[in-house]
Amino acid sequence: MHRPRLLSAAACLVLAGIGLAGCAELPFMHPQRAYIVFFAPFKTNLNPPGIAVVAQAAHEAKIDLLSPVTVTGAADTVGSTPANIALSNERAAAVAAQLVADGIAPARITTRGIGPVGSPPDSKQAARTATITIGTSQTPS
Repeated sequence: MHRPRLLSAAACLVLAGIGLAGCAELPFMHPQRAYIVFFAPFKTNLNPPGIAVVAQAAHEAKIDLLSPVTVTGAADTVGSTPANIALSNERAAAVAAQLVADGIAPARITTRGIGPVGSPPDSKQAARTATITIGTSQTPS
């Protein structure tokens, strides 16, 4: 059974007060964690490695109950900008749906698509992603 990290915070503060280490798991010490899910060209479905990444992020989010979960979808530069914005929104929605299936409350999840990122030819696979961020998101609006 995992206990929320918030419960261990008080114990760590007490230990820190007497000079003991080992409190590296406090949420405020790791304000943001990112998990990247990769997609095939023009696809929004999750493959087995992507499902595993989402499961890992969901596990972390279940432990850190106070942190928001943000999913940011992206696309490469192939195709029109409107199509890539739609594709990136669909990728974010697919990842969010899997997070919900893995036990994360929908109210904790924010999704957004940022459309095409990068410039050819370097943007291809690196841009076909959805990034799950647990904690304070620093991504641009």
